[in-house]
Amino acid sequence: MANETFYVHVKTPQKATSYAFSRSATGILDYAGEATPTVDEFSQMQCVEGSAYFTPSWYTYLPSELQATINVYLPCNVEILDVGQYSFLLHVGALLLAVQERDGLLVAELLRRRSTVFSNFLPLVLHVVKPVAAEALFAHVYGGFRGDNGFETLYKTNAPVATGETDVSAILFAAARDVLKPQPGKETPEEMFVRYFKACEKADFTIGIVGATNHPWVAGIEKFESVANAAAAFHFLDDFATVGAKSLAIYGSLTTKVQAEPYNPHDHNAISVSIDDLDAVVRKGVHSKSKAGYLRATAAAILRKARPNVYAYDSSLLRLGANPDYFENAIVLRIKL
Repeated sequence: MANETFYVHVKTPQKATSYAFSRSATGILDYAGEATPTVDEFSQMQCVEGSAYFTPSWYTYLPSELQATINVYLPCNVEILDVGQYSFLLHVGALLLAVQERDGLLVAELLRRRSTVFSNFLPLVLHVVKPVAAEALFAHVYGGFRGDNGFETLYKTNAPVATGETDVSAILFAAARDVLKPQPGKETPEEMFVRYFKACEKADFTIGIVGATNHPWVAGIEKFESVANAAAAFHFLDDFATVGAKSLAIYGSLTTKVQAEPYNPHDHNAISVSIDDLDAVVRKGVHSKSKAGYLRATAAAILRKARPNVYAYDSSLLRLGANPDYFENAIVLRIKL
């Protein structure tokens, strides 16, 4: 069997990127990075759809940068492509997109959703996710409602990761080891991240918020979606797509405010999240903030200790799950330090 090349093609409204994977004569799959195959080269290959385990239809709001069509191009005379390799190629496109857009939390979510697919290709996965692994680990362990996922035990053990590992924290920790420089005998996991964020000249990460159901912002989504659905039904025979585009534009226009609350009587490290109220935006054209929740306490404490002089965080609304009342990490922000 001669060397073979496979392409994973990720196309969004902004750009199209092809990633190449090579398979050696001995059947070993390897990542060859971004590539520029010609139209003629693509025309001579088989094109299959990437897995739909990540699709814009799952989300109430997803920015266009993450709305991708993913295809996999296989040689027409491909020889004995085993089930594991085929499944990996179908699923890795979404992971590559998440890394490309520096959505570390999405990287963690994708690894969790298809852990058995990725676990058998750990060297490839570790290489692909390495650019965002530290931030992805931070968001996965300290964001949302997951708790620390047993990360403290994993951290203390500090053992190398082995092929077949399905634990997301273990995979991300292995990929981030070079930049996090763990010192289990000298510091806790939280202290490691405090040190990491202190040392970073710039940091850019995505993270979910908690407590949304205790605050008024989420209620506005249901009202807005009912109006949007009625409008889409009314325009079904002429141009219902315009309604969808308008909805995305309104969500995309919402601004966020992430700020420290040192006066909070329950937690002096608290960091609150407010977002433009949808009802005010739609009905009055006014951008006024409504409380949407908080960063989880441990994440907030890490950020406050790492950057004690920062009170206002550069932030934006990145995506919304289909049901913010239920799904974990349903409201996802991008935060820059």
